[in-house]
Amino acid sequence: MSIYSILFSAIQSGDYTLTDMPGKVNTLYSGGCLTEEERDNLLTSAQENLDVEQERPELETTVALLADRVTALEESVAALESGGTSGTGGSTDSYPEWTTWDGVSSNYQQGAIVSHNGKLWISVYSGQNVWEPGVTGTENLWQEYSESEG
Repeated sequence: MSIYSILFSAIQSGDYTLTDMPGKVNTLYSGGCLTEEERDNLLTSAQENLDVEQERPELETTVALLADRVTALEESVAALESGGTSGTGGSTDSYPEWTTWDGVSSNYQQGAIVSHNGKLWISVYSGQNVWEPGVTGTENLWQEYSESEG
């Protein structure tokens, strides 16, 4: 069985990810194991036979986390509109405790405020902040925060 046949069978079975397959195909092409026509056919087949569930298995988890976040924001807005508070009452208990990034959520974007080791921290990093607040080397990623600043 040729390398082309093996890759073509893998693509037909759906047992690949689109982020991985082109690299393998191009490596084999560069090494002279595939012709240009075989490479083009494999890349086209990989795109056409893509199983979205295989490619992005974390999508369902991401959607659930976003739904939870939207619900929390709606509750905060409703509380503010009714004259209540949004849960920012001055103690670290009012803010979510920082946890190690799960690889999926977007909880620690720029402006996110978390509680960690008895202090409040605000993310000043312009992306998904995956580092632990207050640790040496994260001074440009997290800054200690007090509600009087907000």
